[in-house]
Amino acid sequence: MELRHLRYFIAAAEEEHFGRAATRLHITRPAVSQIIADLEGELGTQLFERLAHTVKLTAAGRTLLPQLVRVMDDLNEAIVLTKRVGQGMTGTLRIGYGSLTLMHSIFKAAVKQFRATYPEINLSLVELSTSLQPKALAEGKIDAGFMHLGPSPHPGKRRTEINMEREGIVLDSICIQTGNVGVAVPNDHRLARRKSLTLEDLADEPFVVDPKSSSSLSYGQLYAFCQAAGFEPNIVQEVSTIASQLNLISVGMGVGLAVVGKNFQYPSDLTIIPLTNINYSTRFIFGWVRRQNDPILEKMIEIVKDLSK
Repeated sequence: MELRHLRYFIAAAEEEHFGRAATRLHITRPAVSQIIADLEGELGTQLFERLAHTVKLTAAGRTLLPQLVRVMDDLNEAIVLTKRVGQGMTGTLRIGYGSLTLMHSIFKAAVKQFRATYPEINLSLVELSTSLQPKALAEGKIDAGFMHLGPSPHPGKRRTEINMEREGIVLDSICIQTGNVGVAVPNDHRLARRKSLTLEDLADEPFVVDPKSSSSLSYGQLYAFCQAAGFEPNIVQEVSTIASQLNLISVGMGVGLAVVGKNFQYPSDLTIIPLTNINYSTRFIFGWVRRQNDPILEKMIEIVKDLSK
């Protein structure tokens, strides 16, 4: 049984005439008669009563017709939906982000522009730290991600690139912004009015740290920098997200390292001060799996590219 058998049956049933069905289908009348006969032979039952100037559905035909109409409607809907997905007009896009990403104006602008421009696409934002996004990309749990990267402890490679190699994939990315490291303090802190600071200025300060942050100093790096400045950091609190770190800093639990960049919008009760004696660069990127062919993802890539110019 072929799809054309079903189309010819529906046309003949609706027209109640093989000749009119042939005209509708742009084929000959004998072709319609033969296809209907073949279908009846395959089903083992008569579908039409052949009368002098018309045809009428039998009980079996009347049973079959509404079922086939529903099947054809579903098939047509599936074809239309498939075309729209292939054209990037509908579907789902899953984007990873961390708490620091929420404070960047380009992320906010990209999300708003994508939703306004493509309202029929379901944009799903998945909260994941940068360190967890390579695995999520490899497993297909996200299609792309906004990531914050610091220098890699391995020469020539950044930490996320190493994680990608471990997961067996290669990352393509747009560099949205580069930055440096500063210190976050409450607005009423004694150092809040300073234009810049050195690590030596923080020797007596308690630190709130996120050990798993991909953009801030690791424990080893923090200790190394502080020891070079003549002291060991007084770590009073460990947290699991940048958002928690900033919240605790805002209530006076201590100070913490933070990315300095013009497009970061930190909470108004905090002051971010550049550190002048640390050579530590950061990158904020939008990344996806290389050679990933997804027309919906391409639309987000274009938006991020335009916003990052």
